[in-house]
Amino acid sequence: MCKKRKKKEYADDDGRTIANMNVDGMPWYNPNKEENDEKKKRMEELKITRKEKRAMILGAYLAYLPMFLTAIAAFVIVMLLIALWLA
Repeated sequence: MCKKRKKKEYADDDGRTIANMNVDGMPWYNPNKEENDEKKKRMEELKITRKEKRAMILGAYLAYLPMFLTAIAAFVIVMLLIALWLA
């Protein structure tokens, strides 16, 4: 059984950011960080239900299904041609 570690609390920490670490060239660099934060806040305000979220995900999967099936069919055709050529 794992015990959860308690976060250390510092008396002088008020949650403010002193230096912006979003530096060009770093792997986490995001030039539009403020815009993305604003978009994220707007999305949280939408209050999408679980059922609506599942419907959106299903719609996205159904949109990509023809491309996925085409790729699988092309792979199968190539494998059949290779099998016929080597036989």
